[in-house]
Amino acid sequence: MTQFQENDVTEVWEEVLAKDEYRQAIQEIADTFPVKRSVSVKYNDIDLVNTDLAAYILDEPDICLPLGEKVIQAAMPPSWDSKNLVHLRIINLPHDMKVDIRKLRENHLGKLVAIEGLAKKVSSVKPRMTFARFECSRCGAEVWEKQSGMFIREPLMCPNTNGTCNKQANRFILDSKRCRFIDTQKIEIQENPEGLRGGAQPEKISGYVEDDIAGLLTAGNRITLNGIVRPVEKQDRDKSTIFEIYLDVLSVEFQQHEYDEINITDKDEFAIKEMSRDPLLFEHIVASIAPTIYGMTEVKQAIALQLFGGCHKVYDDGSTTRGDTHILLVGDPGVAKSQILRYMSNLAPRGIFASGKSASAAGLTAAAVKDDFGGDGYTLEAGALVLADKGLACIDELDKMSEQDRSSLHEAMESQKISVAKAGITATLQCRCSMLAAANPKQGRFDQDADTLSSQIELPPALISRFDLIFALTDTPNERHDREITQFILNVHRRGQALQHGDNEEIEGIDLKKIKEQTANVKPYYDQEKLRKYVAYSKRLTPVMTEGALKMIEDAFMKIRMDGMKHNAISITARQLEAYVRLSEASAKMRLSPRVEEVDAERAIKLIYYYLSKLAPKEGGGIDMDRLVSTNSNSSRNKMKVITGIISTQPNGMTFKEIKAVAEGENISSDELNTLIEKLVNAGTIYRDSEGVYKLV
Repeated sequence: MTQFQENDVTEVWEEVLAKDEYRQAIQEIADTFPVKRSVSVKYNDIDLVNTDLAAYILDEPDICLPLGEKVIQAAMPPSWDSKNLVHLRIINLPHDMKVDIRKLRENHLGKLVAIEGLAKKVSSVKPRMTFARFECSRCGAEVWEKQSGMFIREPLMCPNTNGTCNKQANRFILDSKRCRFIDTQKIEIQENPEGLRGGAQPEKISGYVEDDIAGLLTAGNRITLNGIVRPVEKQDRDKSTIFEIYLDVLSVEFQQHEYDEINITDKDEFAIKEMSRDPLLFEHIVASIAPTIYGMTEVKQAIALQLFGGCHKVYDDGSTTRGDTHILLVGDPGVAKSQILRYMSNLAPRGIFASGKSASAAGLTAAAVKDDFGGDGYTLEAGALVLADKGLACIDELDKMSEQDRSSLHEAMESQKISVAKAGITATLQCRCSMLAAANPKQGRFDQDADTLSSQIELPPALISRFDLIFALTDTPNERHDREITQFILNVHRRGQALQHGDNEEIEGIDLKKIKEQTANVKPYYDQEKLRKYVAYSKRLTPVMTEGALKMIEDAFMKIRMDGMKHNAISITARQLEAYVRLSEASAKMRLSPRVEEVDAERAIKLIYYYLSKLAPKEGGGIDMDRLVSTNSNSSRNKMKVITGIISTQPNGMTFKEIKAVAEGENISSDELNTLIEKLVNAGTIYRDSEGVYKLV
């Protein structure tokens, strides 16, 4: 590495800062200080002036940056107060200086690097002392001491020469009113989940953001931090030779585009467009989703569309509509719900996996946690949904989440924001993500004949209604189906065994090559990397609905709606209408089409009808939406009205036996009557007196 003298470095800074762009920035600081007090210099501009010095700045930022700040100070007008701090911040560092947190080593200490990641935890902004003013307790002499680090450094001796203060131990009094301070914010950044492989845990590093760039960050932001890696001694009682590292942040860059991390070359783009022309594209993408799990065709179709997602819309009045699709899987234990969630969290370009029960302190949404910045305050920590912003959140055991998460989830799913007002912190965090969630039935097994879905799982109807698609996965004995599953699972294991052996290996009595050929259906049609790039490319599109597709969706929605009106029931709501649009948009994006056509609308209509007919069938045919979004189905409500009508005929009330005798004529069975009476009592409509007689309240 070429060594430079101070005057060489100063000359280069003078040449760089002489550009019109930077001269205007310096003039703006002189006019508006302290509103603006930083000059952001692009690394490429330094590189164009002197390539060797640009590299030297990366290696020796502590030498070069103060010299640049002196050049800025010298360029200020004569009236400028030299005590006013102006910062020189370098942005857009070269790609080879972007370092993964897990790859930081001792050779990076003291170097200027760029680190990309998610802001996991952000403290409140606090003042940090930079220059401390002390008074000698003996003679009152003024002593200024420059401060660095977290602990106050006192003067060693009094500088007053007129006395004996400097010849004996002294006590110094801190004058905090006249000390100089600077705003400081501590942040914790973790690696982007999409960059991890093999289920690795994301590494974290703390950084300190100071002065005018403090307070810009919130938890969940995707950012690039440009800063100097510094060692810090562990605060143990015994001195240790093992040091922690932190980032002294120089500048912050916000990532604006959601799929920046996936680099799509011209060659990739050509392959993606070729792939989009495949007439069986949809079937092949579905075959690439969890191929080691047998069947579940409709579930995999829905998840494939969720991966591509609909279009986020902003209207003239500023209101928005989400484009992300939410899917809920409900079912018996052992039907591979968790397996699908884990697979998708690895496949999706931005996938986060979390469990509703074993979530961290931040839970699914966000939490105020104890501040480790050296104070007694609280810090905002992002939860799973915030970290999955513009990606896919796979939440297992959603029914076992905390009450705090449950209350926040309504807003998170619909508005895609989380409002936090805890421990003196008020903030709004973005969570623009799709949710793939799984929940288990209360009784262990899913009952298709249950009155409502909310009676099956520990989720309120208002939350269930926010899912675009809901699938019930049941484990029902069936000899033919069970044999197919058994054979499939055994073949998956057999293929796994065969793959551990090389192509040229041989085992007596076993044809490894034949096993691999016979179980080729377990292999994904498209490999994960290719599919991730295809999904990332499709996100650039915003397809527009054709007249034909619009008419198909309108007719399908109105048909189900009118069927419900005939039976005085709500068969479908506007939320399902929006789900039609989102799914059809996703289908068009999957084809890389600028238009939503009839084939896309038909795909959405089939999926929504499939789940409604399975989970909300009405007695005598049709769909009863109340079975999904209410605590009582339409049929139950009608029967409850019949029972209250029966009881109202007797002013002195009726016993269960008397009610049962009349109810049998209305086709209400004894078991059903028990359930309905219990619901009426819980609702406070009727009550049972001490003699066992039921009366109206």
